[in-house]
Amino acid sequence: MRKDDTSPCYKLNGCNWELTLACTLRCMHCGSRAGRPRQNELSLGECLGVADQLSDLGCRECTMIGGEVFLYRGWQELAAYLADKGIRVNIVSNGYILGKAEIEQIRQAGLVNVGLSIDGMAASHNLMRGKSDAFERIEKSLDLLNGAGIEVGAVTSLMQFNCADLPELYEFLLDHGVQVWQLQLVSPMGNMAGGRDFITRPEQVRPIVEFIRDANKDRRMVVIAADSIGYFDDNEAYIRGGSSLINCWGGCSAGITGLFIDSVGNVKGCGALYADGFIEGNVRQRPLADIWNDEQAFVYNRRFSTDLLTGGCAGCDVGHVCRGGCRSSNFFAKWTLYESAFCCRSR
Repeated sequence: MRKDDTSPCYKLNGCNWELTLACTLRCMHCGSRAGRPRQNELSLGECLGVADQLSDLGCRECTMIGGEVFLYRGWQELAAYLADKGIRVNIVSNGYILGKAEIEQIRQAGLVNVGLSIDGMAASHNLMRGKSDAFERIEKSLDLLNGAGIEVGAVTSLMQFNCADLPELYEFLLDHGVQVWQLQLVSPMGNMAGGRDFITRPEQVRPIVEFIRDANKDRRMVVIAADSIGYFDDNEAYIRGGSSLINCWGGCSAGITGLFIDSVGNVKGCGALYADGFIEGNVRQRPLADIWNDEQAFVYNRRFSTDLLTGGCAGCDVGHVCRGGCRSSNFFAKWTLYESAFCCRSR
């Protein structure tokens, strides 16, 4: 959704219902530490009720993520229900168990596209996903989606060791029909909470930004910098899917134009804020509209002022626009919400 839209968009966290060692991954960078199902996850009926509330609030887009979406029984019914209400729905999958049955589910769901998580070429992707055949599986998934005429996007999570894969991965994705590619930084949270030595170094970020800029020049694929990458160096207008100032970073949107609902109904401003202190309420206890309209909710963004900016962000001449960058990245990298560890302007 465009930054100037006023209606919120949302992400529903895909529940894990059926897990087997044969079909699940143990990703080293998983922020949610996905594994066994949480106790008392939302039923499909409850999810449909949440969908009604999303529609009533004016939701325009919904991304279903996980864990792994395909392990939630009835996900396609929920997606189709949202789509019937005029909401643009897509999913992000690890692509490990995608087959003919899942292709049919995708058709039934009315998705606008399918995003696959691919974290480098074979050695890097297999290492990060914890399976020796993960890259082979995702290549087959790409071929299946292309053969079915389904629009495909890709999401790559960057750490120190897989940044070097970007040029080769760009060509691979082009060859496999990917139309939109998002690059994001792994944060030291979840499974990576004790793995700070693997996290992308600040000096690596500007080359990533320059790669995105250059990849966008010929427009063979739209390459997008996620919220954790940027901000406001001379490349800013060319790294967020466009080529003008209207595409520049406009500050963290958590609790402003979007929110996140997890598999047990907890509501946060952003799914990457994996800390209980960011829970604003639960859809089983309060209507979603009450949580969204609560004046005490999402105060870290809704009551932002430049006086809150710290470190290198304090006194910045674009601080009123940038607002200190990505809240989640800041929090887990520096334990503060209002100081970016990865700002390109200072490098």
